[in-house]
Amino acid sequence: MNNYLYSYSKNVYSQNGEDGINEKLFERININEGIVLEIGAWDGYALSNCANLWSKNEKYQAILIESTNRLNGEQLENEFKNVDCYNEMVSLENSLEKIIDRSKFEVTNENFVLASIDVDGDDLNIATSLGKYKPIIMILEPNGNIVEKINPEGVTVKEWIDYGLEVGYTFIGMSGFLNIGAGNVYFIRDDYKSEFTITELPWEKRGVLTTGGKSYE
Repeated sequence: MNNYLYSYSKNVYSQNGEDGINEKLFERININEGIVLEIGAWDGYALSNCANLWSKNEKYQAILIESTNRLNGEQLENEFKNVDCYNEMVSLENSLEKIIDRSKFEVTNENFVLASIDVDGDDLNIATSLGKYKPIIMILEPNGNIVEKINPEGVTVKEWIDYGLEVGYTFIGMSGFLNIGAGNVYFIRDDYKSEFTITELPWEKRGVLTTGGKSYE
């Protein structure tokens, strides 16, 4: 992969090109099955970064978490046996680790291929609450500027990058569309880092997009 991640952006259900990027990343590291997690899942489909996987291929099993009644878990689970739904609020007491422990799927760090976290709020603490679970790829929503903090509750791109370094992940780029808009930040677990030569560059040169889809470098 010699191009920035956003050059592979394509939407089926996603908002900022994540469906196309996921496809390219999975192809790159030879993933064709596994468990995906989406928190902030809405109805399971709307603006989803995972629906294009589990809804089309039963080899992908999905844990979907949504704090509102937008998610009709019973209906989805009746239609898709590879879906496990939770209408719950994630908190320090009800962490992602505890929810995953209760899943009907047997989740390990070997089969946990993707986690997407987008709650428009305390995303950093929610990501931290994964605990012992270390998905291969993480998609995390920045809520603020690249470096300067604008939203007190949001997480800047640089804060996400620093967080990733602390927990064994490396920033590999962003979703979005050049000259249109920026999307989410992507991280690869460090045992897969060697597959991505872009990680040898300074983080500013790994395909960071600002508001309006401008290249940060």
